[in-house]
Parts: sequence; C-alpha cells; structure tokens
Amino acid sequence: MATAKQILILGAGFGGLASANLLRNSLQKEVCQITVIDKNQSFMMGLVNLWILSGTRRLENSQIALNKLESKGIKFLNDEIIKIDPSENSVTTKTNRNKVHYDYLIIALGADLAPKQIEGFEDNESCFNIYNVQQVPRLREKILALKSGRIIICIANIPYKCPPAPYEVSLIINDILIKNGTRDSIDLNIYVPTPISLPVAGAKMSQDVVNLLNEKHINFHPLHKIKKVLDKKTIEFENGVKTSFDVLIIIPNHQVPQIIKNSDLLRDGNQHWINVDKFTLRTKYKNVFAIGDVTEIRLDKTTTIPKAGIFAEGQAKVVSQQIINEITDNNNNKALTKFDGKGFCFMEVGDKKAGYIYADFYNESGPTTRLDPPSYEFYQKKLDFERSRLGEWLM
Repeated sequence: MATAKQILILGAGFGGLASANLLRNSLQKEVCQITVIDKNQSFMMGLVNLWILSGTRRLENSQIALNKLESKGIKFLNDEIIKIDPSENSVTTKTNRNKVHYDYLIIALGADLAPKQIEGFEDNESCFNIYNVQQVPRLREKILALKSGRIIICIANIPYKCPPAPYEVSLIINDILIKNGTRDSIDLNIYVPTPISLPVAGAKMSQDVVNLLNEKHINFHPLHKIKKVLDKKTIEFENGVKTSFDVLIIIPNHQVPQIIKNSDLLRDGNQHWINVDKFTLRTKYKNVFAIGDVTEIRLDKTTTIPKAGIFAEGQAKVVSQQIINEITDNNNNKALTKFDGKGFCFMEVGDKKAGYIYADFYNESGPTTRLDPPSYEFYQKKLDFERSRLGEWLM
C-alpha cells in the first residue's frame, strides 16, 4: 500500500481553510494527510470588524476555534513557523523546533500589518488601527462619545487588504454619527496616497466610490501620503500638509510575513511579495504553491490582483484541484486548474445596505470592474457569505 501524501498548509485564513476542506472532501485519509499550521487559535473574517464597529456584532461572539478542523479529519497545529526549507521539503515550528515534512506545501500566510512604521501612531489614545479587531470596540466607544470635532481615516500605503474597506469604514461611521445625533457637528474625512480612490478598480469605479462619499458629505483627499503623527491631535503628510484630528483611523502599511522574508521564496531584494504563476499559483519550487495576500500577481506596471479573501478562496480551489489531479492521476478536471482572475465583494454603506463589486482581472480586453448600487438585498448576501463559508470550513 502506498504511503499517504503529506499536504501542509501554512495559514488558516480564507485560502488555507478553503484549501484544507476542498482537499479533505476529495481525498481520503489513506491517500493524504492534511495539516494546517497557524499561530492563532481562532478564525474571524476581517469583514466582521465593520459589524463590530457598527454595533451589530460583538467580538466575543465572532471567533471560531480552529481546532474544529480536527473533526473534519484535518490536523490543526497551533504553532508559529520559524523556517521554510523547500530544499528538503520541510517546515520548522517554534515549539520544540518541530520539523514537519511535506509532499505538497500551500503557503497562505496572508500579509502582516506594520503600524509601527508610522512615527507617532502607537501609544496615542486618539489613534486606531481599524484592521486590528482588538481596537475596534474602543474605537466605537470613542466615536459615540465624540460630540463635535474631526475624524480622519487615512490609508498609509498600497497594497492593503480589501481595497473598499476604508471607504466602508467612513460610510459606517457616517451612519453611526447620524444615529447618534452628532453628524452635523463632526467633520468626516478620508485621506489616501493615490490620485483616485481605488486604483486597482480603475477610474470609473473610483469615481463611483467618491460619489458615494460626496452624497454623505465625507471629504475625500487624494495624493496625501502620511508622514507621521506629530502629536495627539495633528497629522503631517509628505506633501507638507498638516491637519488636526480628534480621532485618527489608520489602514496601516502591509508587508510580507517575516518568515517569508527570511526564506528563499523572495527572488531578490526588490521583491516584496511571493511571485507565482498567475494561473497555477506555483512558486519556483516543485509542489510549493502560494495563494492570497502573501502573493503578488502583477497584471501590468500599476495593476495587481487585489489582496482580498475572495481571490484567496478562488486560488485555493485551483491549487487544490491540481494537487487532487496529481495524487489521483486524474486529468479530467484540467479545466479547473487555472485561476480565472474573477472575484466579487460587498461594499457596506451603512443603514444595513451594501453595494456589490464584481471584477474580472484576466479579461482579454483588460481588467473590468463594476459597482452595483447599494441595497438591503446585497447586505443580506454579505451576511449569507460569512455564514456559508464558516459552515463549509469550520462547522
């Protein structure tokens, strides 16, 4: 009897969880052993940050234990990765310097946040990292307590996870202030380092987003790249502009995890993310794949596949099918082994409404995007999206 293949998945986010379940549903334990490694004990979609901010969800009710993977026949190892060595097909973890060998490796480690790169941001009680869910409840309290003043939302740099998220934050805060009776006395602003709101989505959708902001009297400031926080109430941009705030909300710099920087997966000093084949997600190493936010799939000099969970999930499907085909020696599903560059997401605008964003980045005539008008139905579909994925992956 042949020895079971060892499939190792690094990271239990969208890509990692989707891969593990797709593989397990198609391959019996006798054929392959699947191990997921993640330093976190629980999973929560990043989109839940918005619901915690709006007050419709509580943090303690939103996290799902990752050890639930075990009941699906997927081994979960709660540990930190300290070395990736494709030359000997192994990964080393922190606990007891445990070395795990693999036949197939899927790297789905996501992107790390780097708020410390912003001088003066940390240890300022008026500054918040909206991508850090632990800070969101306190941010909500701060907004509700503010009777007048100035709220600033600032994108530090690109790329960052979920491109529409900062604009959703501004629109949800607008809704909170209206319900709190303080909107007329609070100035709401969003500053971005780019000339348009969503460069990855193109000029038309970017203008559609700005139009939504204008309707809600949210001030949009392009070409403002943050330099530093001067004091508890002042921010400075690289163009020399200084402005005051009562609440500062940052989308921090994103960077590849340190374990990837320390590996040979980055080809040269100018590479900031893992390069992969745009269709198969294969790296330069045999049987080593990378999916989701840890990768960079460049379409041209200025456009890359966005860092968003829906693309990580789509890539997971493609990678899983390739591995399934190889292990089972089945070539009948080759049509499913190419990533198509398509994805979607929902853009919340407050008042239990959301727009629908569709994108096709591999379109032969060039990337296409579309923003459908906000509605209650799309908001419900966003709720259903979370519910269905959690049901597939961890229930």
